[in-house]
Amino acid sequence: MRVPVFEFDEGFDGVARAARRMAASRWITVGVYAVLVAWTLSPTIAAAWVAIFAVAEAWSMAATAPHAKGVPTRRQRQFYLSSALALNGVWVGLGLAYWLADFAGSEYFALLVWSALLFNGISHAYRSPLAALVFGAPSGLCILLAPLLAPRFHGAHQVFVALGVVVYVGYAIISAARAVHASRNLAAALKDLEEQTRAARAASEAKSAFLAMMSHELRTPMNGVLGMAHALDRTDLTDRQAQYVKTLLRSGGGLMTILNDVLDLAKIEAGKFDIETRPFNLHQTVARTIDLWSHAAEDKGLALVCDMADDIPRWTAGDDARLRQILQNLLSNAVKFTTGGEVRLSIRPTSTGIAFTVADTGPGLDAATQARLFQGFTQADTSISRKFGGTGLGLAISRELARLMGGDLVVDSALGQGARFTLDLPLQATAPQEDLAAGPDELVDALRVLVVDDNHTNREVARALLEAVGATVGTAASGAEGLAALEAAEFDVVLMDIHMPDMNGIETLAAIRAGGREALPVVALTADAMAGERERLLALGFNGYVSKPIEPAALVRALAA
Repeated sequence: MRVPVFEFDEGFDGVARAARRMAASRWITVGVYAVLVAWTLSPTIAAAWVAIFAVAEAWSMAATAPHAKGVPTRRQRQFYLSSALALNGVWVGLGLAYWLADFAGSEYFALLVWSALLFNGISHAYRSPLAALVFGAPSGLCILLAPLLAPRFHGAHQVFVALGVVVYVGYAIISAARAVHASRNLAAALKDLEEQTRAARAASEAKSAFLAMMSHELRTPMNGVLGMAHALDRTDLTDRQAQYVKTLLRSGGGLMTILNDVLDLAKIEAGKFDIETRPFNLHQTVARTIDLWSHAAEDKGLALVCDMADDIPRWTAGDDARLRQILQNLLSNAVKFTTGGEVRLSIRPTSTGIAFTVADTGPGLDAATQARLFQGFTQADTSISRKFGGTGLGLAISRELARLMGGDLVVDSALGQGARFTLDLPLQATAPQEDLAAGPDELVDALRVLVVDDNHTNREVARALLEAVGATVGTAASGAEGLAALEAAEFDVVLMDIHMPDMNGIETLAAIRAGGREALPVVALTADAMAGERERLLALGFNGYVSKPIEPAALVRALAA
């Protein structure tokens, strides 16, 4: 069984590196002591002591060189151990010289030198038991044995000194043992913390991988369902058929909201949620958001009112997608929980930006409910999820998004008095921009689009959506077929799936660029919606990004850009 105190540990290597860094301070100390030795003993003894120290110091610097470069071998550690003993011996020898000197008081100076060496060794105990033994044991033995083997005191003084030395050295040994015990406990705690950190990191990575896989697996079939529903909605339908399609779209949209909420929460928890800042038409964003819930409010007999102050700028800079997400959540909850009266969206300027307040005439919330309202998976009571559905994630995510954008989301309510949710964002006016969102049919009319996707349903969805807005569409079932199609015909833009067998979308993009088509726009089409995916694909050279399920408006915007 190996004795732990004699192990070469990382702490001992740390002591070696520290010793190398402290070479200059040691020489300064030696210079001061050399003057003192020359004055109290003799210049010859001082010169000899400095020469011996210089040899030991050179040995130490040579021995610590491997420690400065990395992890040394066992032989290199043994080399430093011997140099440390030699360097420590130089100072122990200085104490012996004073103990044996024949002038009064020299024994006290010797005890002072040995005590300093002993406490230096104890100071290393928390880092390395071996270092504590090397630097502290020789001086401790001198303090213990010198009064017995070469007494400088007599009679009762000698007994008193002997007892004091025993107590002193014993206390030093106990202190060192405690320091060693504490260092081992600390090392064990650090090791346990590292293991827990690795386990937590592995769990987080597994969670991210699972969410990425589930996102891809769910979005791919949902692309077929919602994509075809969108395409069907653009055809001539009877009123009854149109109602069926709207129900299908609404139900599919609800499922996608839940999926997106879970993914958003995972991104926020991982600290990987990116907020974009770009100019957008605030008036248009608000109008479209209100329009989304106008029919639901009308079906319940509610008045849905938008009250925007005259001095609200039309164009502002911020993340319009996240603003729309928060407002949709607030309006959805207000319409959902209000049975009569009105839902009002008020927009007012503030000293720091713009405040959006959604107020309703619903049942209101008590103080206890408000306190937990912004926690994940929380609803006012358990009957709500049964009656209205939902995960309870919307408000928690909305507040986190508001804070990521530099603002906040708060609630003011009382039972029987409705609820007021106020979103305060630091949005500032910006110069008007060209609005690409007006007239999607005109933007892609006669555009020649090549859709490259190994999934037949995905190709048909893209074809149906694009042909509905006037585009001419060609399809390819693989990267190789896509390259062949580009050789056979001219296309204005390529819509490229990322995950394909044999040659994936990234490899196909590289082949397109290598073939001399550097200017051909290639838009990534993927079911991966995890944090950083859009940025990664744009950095690889894609000109745009569209996630599945394909939203017609998002597809048109990406192609038009």
